[in-house]
Amino acid sequence: MLAKAPAIIFYPALLVWCLVYGVVAGVVFKLVAVYENWVAINRYHYILWKKYPQRSYQKYISSIWASQIKGLPVELAEYTRGKIEQNHPSEPFPFLRIIANTVFMLFIVPYMAVTGMIMGPIHVFRQQMQARNHYLNR
Repeated sequence: MLAKAPAIIFYPALLVWCLVYGVVAGVVFKLVAVYENWVAINRYHYILWKKYPQRSYQKYISSIWASQIKGLPVELAEYTRGKIEQNHPSEPFPFLRIIANTVFMLFIVPYMAVTGMIMGPIHVFRQQMQARNHYLNR
């Protein structure tokens, strides 16, 4: 409907529409994207811990083992791994990874909101101009 308006009405209305709708929609959609990424990454860590415990456990043990064998003779490597497996019979719940992901997502929320404030009006402007050009070229 806005595309059919004369130019003297179209451009001021487009500017207002871009600023009002574009900013709000841009921020909302960017925040939704951050939330969806946060849920997906946390779900990934939970699934690795819950559904693939053996693979996740081997990665957990290997990371501890790699840090403990530095500077030790090669002969003690397997002994050290056996001791680690005795001391850590299962991988703990991935609290640290989930908390780190949450902190990171909270850290990028302001940046994403500002990005939405900038990119939202630009997207709305391009869409409306494309609709107007399509209407005028018909």
